[in-house]
Order: sequence, then C-alpha cells, then structure tokens
Amino acid sequence: MIWEFHHDKYHTIKYFTNKFAIKHSTLALLFNIHRLCYAKIKYFEKNFDKFKPYKYDYKVGFHECELFDMEFILHKPSNIIIDLRNLQSIKDIDEFKRFCNYLETFEGSH
Repeated sequence: MIWEFHHDKYHTIKYFTNKFAIKHSTLALLFNIHRLCYAKIKYFEKNFDKFKPYKYDYKVGFHECELFDMEFILHKPSNIIIDLRNLQSIKDIDEFKRFCNYLETFEGSH
C-alpha cells in the first residue's frame, strides 16, 4: 500500500509506503512529504524538544499547531521561525550543518 496525493488537475504524487509510515514518526512522515532529506529528519527528530510546530493564518499570523498540520517550525531558544520550504532549499550537507550550528549558538544562552 502506498500513501499518495490525488488531485484532478495534477499528477498523482507518491509519498511513502504503508510499511514506511508504520515504522517512522509523524515528523519523519511530514518531512518526507515535504521532500526533506534523511539528515534533516534525524536532526529534527533528535532535537525537536527545542522546537514547536507552527502554521500561518492570515487572520491571526503565526501560531502553534499540531505536528501533523505544521508549515513552519519555531526554534524556541532563538524565536526564529523556519519555513519548511526554506529547509527544502538547503541541498548541501555542509550548509545544513552551518544552519544547525547557527541555531545552536542561541541554545547556550538560555
């Protein structure tokens, strides 16, 4: 069984198998849907206590939400809101490490 997205005007998008869904966390499933690499999944799974799931509503702005509904991630120590689409744009592992190191510089002061 395969988890897919169907829309009348677009091609079917295959996300993952049911076997993958059973074995992995909600965060891993969400990151997989957003086509984020394994390194990003592992980093955020390991450190998610430092983050909160957020989404944006034009009436109220950014606000905390359930993990499955997340569009953004708030890094609590720095108060930086990270767009999942920006995480997608990081293709180089060294750039991702620099990004993580930057976030971690805020963690020592709290």
